[in-house]
Amino acid sequence: MRKRYGDAQGFLSIFTPDLQIAAARHPERTYTGTAPTLATIAVGYGEPVAIVWICIQLENVNLFAGVKEKMPVSRQKELSALILTEYPFLKASEILLFFHRLKCGRYGRFYGSVDALTITTSLLQFMDERRKESVRYRTRQLPPRPPPPRVVSRMKSI
Repeated sequence: MRKRYGDAQGFLSIFTPDLQIAAARHPERTYTGTAPTLATIAVGYGEPVAIVWICIQLENVNLFAGVKEKMPVSRQKELSALILTEYPFLKASEILLFFHRLKCGRYGRFYGSVDALTITTSLLQFMDERRKESVRYRTRQLPPRPPPPRVVSRMKSI
């Protein structure tokens, strides 16, 4: 991973919230591409870097949401650790797509504050979408299956 993205600072400068739009414009690549998973980020750069990266995404939501009460940094860190623990298999590109959709209001809205439970509930909805969309994109990539040998032998006899 370090060969591809460089040190932790290099990774953080590549996978910025600005990439959320690219992830949304190219969902097939988001799901099937080679972006590192949260677990890979944690192993390659250390768990604190993975948590900081998720916090950066959360702070972007904080700044985006037009609410009075923003999520404090301490809650961002806790929520980031929860996301890393519960969803280590998610790719960085999928996290970017999730936050894009969250900011678009796809999973509802924030009332009065950026709420951690709203985000975790939204992430559950995203996981359902991810499952359906991943299956669709992966089956589209599979080569056509050859007919079973019995069908081939019958076709030859016709």
